[in-house]
Amino acid sequence: MVRSLQDKLARLDPARRARIEAEANRLHTECRAPILDSTITCPHCGHSQNETMPTDACQWFYECKGCGTLLKPKPGDCCVFCSYGTVPCPPIQAHKGCCS
Repeated sequence: MVRSLQDKLARLDPARRARIEAEANRLHTECRAPILDSTITCPHCGHSQNETMPTDACQWFYECKGCGTLLKPKPGDCCVFCSYGTVPCPPIQAHKGCCS
């Protein structure tokens, strides 16, 4: 069945095929579950800590477990995970813009 669909897609005109592939990619991105674990690294002392991101709110402040510095988002970022984490927050992962 997959091979049959691939053959049909290959025979479409390039513009129509591009629109179908773009929509498939958009749907795949929207349906993917967000990654909730991110490692925050303090810019002051370098301490790294794995944390679970909230799914229902942005985290604007984070106290470093190494030195106690209160981290805030960098200008242009919506939360501490987007500024200092290895993974951006769930709304950014879903391409839905910053948390509100």
